[in-house]
Amino acid sequence: MTAFVRSIGAAVAIIAASPALAADISGTWDVAVREAGARNFYLPMTDGRLVIEPGGQAAHFNALTFAASRGADGLHLACMARGKPCGSLVLQLSDDRLTGKGTLNDGDGLARPVTLQGVRPAPRRAPRTIDFAPTRFHNVYSPAIAPVLHIQPGDTVHTRTLDSRGYDRDGTPRAPRGNPLTGPFYIEGAMPGDTLVVHLDRVRTNRDSAYQSNLIASSALEAGYLRSIAHLEGGFTQWKLDAAAGTASIVDPSARMSGYTVRLSPMLGCVGVAPPRDEVLGSGHLGPFGGNMDSPEVREGASLYIPVFQPGALLFLGDGHAQQGDGELPGQGLETSMDVQFRVDLIPGKALGQPRLENADSVMIMGTGGTLDAAMKSATTQMSRWLADTYGLTPHDIAPLLGTAMQYRIAEVVDSEFNVVAKISKDALARIRK
Repeated sequence: MTAFVRSIGAAVAIIAASPALAADISGTWDVAVREAGARNFYLPMTDGRLVIEPGGQAAHFNALTFAASRGADGLHLACMARGKPCGSLVLQLSDDRLTGKGTLNDGDGLARPVTLQGVRPAPRRAPRTIDFAPTRFHNVYSPAIAPVLHIQPGDTVHTRTLDSRGYDRDGTPRAPRGNPLTGPFYIEGAMPGDTLVVHLDRVRTNRDSAYQSNLIASSALEAGYLRSIAHLEGGFTQWKLDAAAGTASIVDPSARMSGYTVRLSPMLGCVGVAPPRDEVLGSGHLGPFGGNMDSPEVREGASLYIPVFQPGALLFLGDGHAQQGDGELPGQGLETSMDVQFRVDLIPGKALGQPRLENADSVMIMGTGGTLDAAMKSATTQMSRWLADTYGLTPHDIAPLLGTAMQYRIAEVVDSEFNVVAKISKDALARIRK
């Protein structure tokens, strides 16, 4: 049972229909729609935000619209989706709590009996800064995990992550290996169909060591080359991190690599929310919910825009890398633990369907898929849609813009899904006339 459903259940008792309907039924309601007490993902409504217009003459729930009329038994809503009827509800109001029942059409067009419970969103308070020391970690993205902290848009959280094998800043094992995640953080007011904005204000290494696989992942190499190196034993390259100098160097390097150093560029491999429906995905997965994107662009100063699929969004983060090249070719970056400070904002009722990233210089969209080709097409398609929605560009406008200004970064090629980042500079976007 999600935190949202628990809060609804605690706040709302099933009440008898009232012949009177208070005038203040209009406004925004956080609602949970259930069939036989459970969520039905084939119905047009589950959890989300119902907005009843002033006067109670109309309402909407994401893309659904409702014609409304008052009756002796409550407010009657007639559902329309893409110009076709999709069901009806009767709502009652008591003590500023909303209940209702009716029918909604499922994917086969069958009318299914449903109940509705709703409460008004909690009022916003002044933003807080919270120091959160995690004590438990998770190796999955799931809507079933209880939140570790409730925060509101505008709040700032300072917290920590483990490395991908579950070790903390002191070298103590705290969780099973496999990208253990800090969280989830429940964002008050976040509903399916919204966009969560995560501002990464600080992403810093908090110890002086990192590790990385010492062979390129087999999925990134041709079969002939793999056969030629099959006799080599896999292991780890150990790295020394020097935060003051901003560099990393190999511990016990070969003679040829003894002078090799890299600039630190701390990033988070994993930033994601709970996936759609009741999906439970391992922390190595990525997709529209974010997840193990492994993009070097997910670093300090960036803002990540992630579609919300569950009440409260349920934000997870982890898998810190002190540095990583494109593709994460060894299957790992410079794996280490991190100090992270982030802020959250919310864009209600609007979501791109893919994670979007923004920094001072560029706008980027993450394209994920089972192949590199599919990931590239996803990134290009969603960038085109974003340009059309944000700037009002036509396909004939988008072609010359992306044909001259698009850049691609191959972020991830060695996990279960590929990630290609479509990138366009803000300098190019500034030349579009509004």
